[in-house]
Amino acid sequence: MKIYPLLLLFTFFGFTVNAQDEYLSGPVTEAQIREVKIFDLYAERYEPDKEIISKLAQVKDSILIDVFMGMWCHDSKREIPAFFKVMDSANNPFFTAKYTALEYRRRGPKDIIEANNIKRTPTFIVYRNGKEIGRIIEEVNVSVESDLFEIINN
Repeated sequence: MKIYPLLLLFTFFGFTVNAQDEYLSGPVTEAQIREVKIFDLYAERYEPDKEIISKLAQVKDSILIDVFMGMWCHDSKREIPAFFKVMDSANNPFFTAKYTALEYRRRGPKDIIEANNIKRTPTFIVYRNGKEIGRIIEEVNVSVESDLFEIINN
């Protein structure tokens, strides 16, 4: 009889340890991120500013947004879904995004973290025609769409 509680305890801790191993790491797709329901659910709920979205939709420069995030990070869980909704709403063919998931507490991939000087998550690095023009680090000042527009417009 005493073996069952011990077995349950090992089973519980086994799943807990394995769950941390299931975090994404390295280059990922939006679809992979959205598989974690909280990211998809929050994206559906976010309502971007329509006026700013209209302005973002009119940008004619080639814009790449390099997104570094943690599946474990509460700031990423807030800002990444908003970013998804902004990108979907702007629907600008000149905008592309690429995503990199970082390991818990930014332990890796170390080469990517160092090469991009990532100190906090999420970090959005905005490039215009291949040149870095600004970053959003950890939290937005006003909103994702507003901060992106400020970076792109300056």
